[in-house]
Amino acid sequence: MREFLSQNSVAFEDRNIAKEPHWRKELLELTGEIVVPVLVVGGKQVVGLDEARMADAIGLREYRAESNRDGLAAPPELASLPDEPPGSTEAALAHFVRRLQREMEFNAAKDDAPYRDGQHDGMRFARDAILRILAGDYEPEDMVIERDGAQP
Repeated sequence: MREFLSQNSVAFEDRNIAKEPHWRKELLELTGEIVVPVLVVGGKQVVGLDEARMADAIGLREYRAESNRDGLAAPPELASLPDEPPGSTEAALAHFVRRLQREMEFNAAKDDAPYRDGQHDGMRFARDAILRILAGDYEPEDMVIERDGAQP
């Protein structure tokens, strides 16, 4: 959703329900459940990544909706993972990161439905973090990088 709004130069306020309990409570009161992403414009709610409905809610006659499929191919680090002894944490992480990659490739082959881009973003994030952990160069960072809602 952030990408869609930014691509179309729409100012927005990003409310992170994981970091701010009051936003989580407000979302629950508004929608009756905890589901993200949600776009709220003038009382209209759009749940999920439906570009046509988001554009309609915002009042855009024309809009850009570029799929974010970069980075779905297996990175070289994945192929060079060593075989670890079964039962070790490293073996479990290596198995999981390979499974994430297979899921990304399977999803990408299905179709280009908007919700898949969100799935890809999450799987890419997890895959890359696990690869950094296994390579020994993971650096803890904040959960989400907050930005001013006025920035496109």
